[in-house]
Amino acid sequence: MRYEQRRTSGSENFKVRRKLYSQNFLRNPELITKLIRNSSIGKKDTVVDIGAGRGIITSELIKRSGNVIAVEKDYILYQYLKEKFKDNDNLNLVYGDILKIKMPVATYKVFANIPFVITADVVRKLTNDPNFQEGYLIVQKEFAQKIIGKPYDKKNQMLSVLLKPRFEISVFWEFSRNDFRPRPNVDVLMIRIISTREPLISNNLYDLYRNFIIYTYNRKKVTRYDFKKILGMFYAFAYAVSDRQKSKVKNEAKKILNYQNNIKKIHRTRTDGSWRKYKT
Repeated sequence: MRYEQRRTSGSENFKVRRKLYSQNFLRNPELITKLIRNSSIGKKDTVVDIGAGRGIITSELIKRSGNVIAVEKDYILYQYLKEKFKDNDNLNLVYGDILKIKMPVATYKVFANIPFVITADVVRKLTNDPNFQEGYLIVQKEFAQKIIGKPYDKKNQMLSVLLKPRFEISVFWEFSRNDFRPRPNVDVLMIRIISTREPLISNNLYDLYRNFIIYTYNRKKVTRYDFKKILGMFYAFAYAVSDRQKSKVKNEAKKILNYQNNIKKIHRTRTDGSWRKYKT
């Protein structure tokens, strides 16, 4: 993407570039300090800051954790961060797109204010990574409901049911819209995602579980079901259904995913409410 070349002040240029990524930034460093101190992040942790921007979160993470990896896809901001934190030995600054770069090869945590437009993609990448241990992510309230499900929401949407066996997800903090610049038009929360030590679905059954959930959610109205009921339905399927039927479900789930992936993605800006009709 090319940017119009014109003379702007540093703060103006920053606002223009952040608008391109539909990103709202926290205004109060004291609030960030409070949130990080209330988290489980400590000196033994490696923490990833996604979309570091001008480094307001990065600055606090450096003080709190042993190793910080700050990722920024905007080259001008990357150069700004490089100069700002040139004397910090526990910071690894990465220029690139979080959805394309490799994540740490050892266990790590995430504390980040990610652009809303890539929230689902980031969560998908993290939760598919066995090295991801814990995350604190700033998201829209609507997405928080979608990923947490019951009892926080009135229903268990498919995303929450896919993640419940492996992760504990909860609301960590509720923000005021005035905590951000620019001020968002939606309610914003920080969610906490923790990888469970003892998953409810074993690794050798999880692919089957995933296929079953995708297949079932696209054929039955199960969003109102309690998670325990859905889990019971899966185990009945896993141990009572023929391999032929399981293969059919697998193929149908694959078709559903391919269809969803081929849906034209739209740019989910703060002013474009039509993104809600697209599945993530």
